[in-house]
Amino acid sequence: MKFEKKSGSVAWLAWTAAAIFYLYEYAVRIAPSVMERELALEFVASAATMGAVLGSYYLVYAPLQLFAGLLFDRFGGKKVLVPASILVSIGCLCTIIPTRSLVYVTIGRILAGVGSSCAFIGVMYLAAVWFHENKLAFLSGLTTSLGICGAILGQAPLSVLIDRSGWRISLVLLAIVGLVTSVIIYLFVPQTPRWEREKRFAKADRSSLRHFVVGLISVCRNKQTWIIGLVASCLYMPTVVFGDLWGIQYVQSSLNLPKAAAAKVSSMLYIGWLIGGPIMGLVSDLIKCRRKLLILGSFLSTIFFSVVLICPIRSPFVVGTLLFLAGISSSPQVICFVASLEANVSNAKGSAISVINMIVMFVGGIFQPIVGWLMGKNFTGDMEHVISHIAFRNALLTIPILTFIGLLLSLFVKKGINGENVSY
Repeated sequence: MKFEKKSGSVAWLAWTAAAIFYLYEYAVRIAPSVMERELALEFVASAATMGAVLGSYYLVYAPLQLFAGLLFDRFGGKKVLVPASILVSIGCLCTIIPTRSLVYVTIGRILAGVGSSCAFIGVMYLAAVWFHENKLAFLSGLTTSLGICGAILGQAPLSVLIDRSGWRISLVLLAIVGLVTSVIIYLFVPQTPRWEREKRFAKADRSSLRHFVVGLISVCRNKQTWIIGLVASCLYMPTVVFGDLWGIQYVQSSLNLPKAAAAKVSSMLYIGWLIGGPIMGLVSDLIKCRRKLLILGSFLSTIFFSVVLICPIRSPFVVGTLLFLAGISSSPQVICFVASLEANVSNAKGSAISVINMIVMFVGGIFQPIVGWLMGKNFTGDMEHVISHIAFRNALLTIPILTFIGLLLSLFVKKGINGENVSY
């Protein structure tokens, strides 16, 4: 079956199916932030140890971005996304194996990281293939917002589920959702469309691995790729460090709230992203501007997160509002993926997106255990002891420091070879 039209119903069905997978894997990604204390008590582990074990997800996820981009460029969406979703499900099941060792938890996180490494790249790859260029920034923001929906589902609702059914039953349910997602992808993501095949395989030797590796090397040698990737990493730091892992515990320690209430306050960061992502993408497409929004977002993120961490605020409403504003402020991060597409050759779409995502997740994977170590050196004992608010604050101050670094790096983002009609 041939599809001749971009941005039609087939395009939206393909994008939606892949976006569901991204929503699902994001819920799996941040699930440990809700069950982190239960896991620490179950396995008698310190904050630094749990940060390292759970951060293994990102350390696997990050380098695999390069291979994921090559796979999408070579095989298209369906053949990559279906097995990826199944791997995330298996990762959930590995974590619940009854043992006193963290080995299976680590294996589960690694498998989840392997499968999840294809999620965001897959959605953006399908967007780049099936939609016109003037919709990509908006779709990038919308994609991220759907991932944030997964994060929201993985916090307060999952917290309630864990309290009622336990963390093992919760992970079994997440595994079942992953298998259902793989079926949806199989049914609704079509094979690579005619126009993409003709563009890539116009010459006989273009089907070889060498062709795709050359595109990847071109992306990696581009200085703008690395600048954009570091800006994206800094803007994503509030989400990956605070939202994905330490946010609930910090709110509990600073406001003396129960877990479910703290999860609601912490999830305001995600709600800010949920609203800000599509808006920033749409505004960026409408005004044809990238760098100015990145500068503004980095500046405001630094301000809002500094206030949350430094000022002695005791109101859950005020803290939630500030986290909401910090989420909106850091949401211009979604623009970075489109900026990378514009800065690199058009026949390396998957690689241009994957390298940026690799940088983002690698930096996140490094800083999760670093923040855990900074917390751990401020107290003695295991996770049965409560980490002090001061220890949390001092460790999490790395977030506004990194967003400020992102502000400085944003000044060096330039117009790319495919961004002739975009103002930077």
